[in-house]
Amino acid sequence: MDTTLTKKTGKGPRIRTAAIAAVCAAMLAGGAGVAIASPASPPAVHAATVAAASPAMSASITAHANHTSVKAGSSVVITGKVTHIKTGSKLTVHHLNSSGKWTPLHASTTVKKGGTYGVRVKLSDKGAQQLRVAHGNTLSPVVHVTVT
Repeated sequence: MDTTLTKKTGKGPRIRTAAIAAVCAAMLAGGAGVAIASPASPPAVHAATVAAASPAMSASITAHANHTSVKAGSSVVITGKVTHIKTGSKLTVHHLNSSGKWTPLHASTTVKKGGTYGVRVKLSDKGAQQLRVAHGNTLSPVVHVTVT
């Protein structure tokens, strides 16, 4: 440790503590890509800053239909669970259209307390239907339903 700064000003430990606090605050705010640790820093401080800088968990959605085959004009109920999506957030059902593009249906719901959801979807187009539930860029696995 360089004691020159401490002997001249008496502020060595305070400056180092302020620098560590600034680095920690920047990392918690997500603005720091690299942290510089002083050799005199205690390992517990370093461990705490590493834990705080870990990336957030990614969101996920599960989806299950109550029927795999229905008559045209009938409904299926899609239920599932979400993780890392807030209660009350809107979920929308999409289907794969004949052009091969995913388009939203007029079927949506919100996340309930405990991360569950359920939504009724009326299907009128005959054939194999592919459905999924979406929240922004977070998508469920595809659910397959045959409409006869």
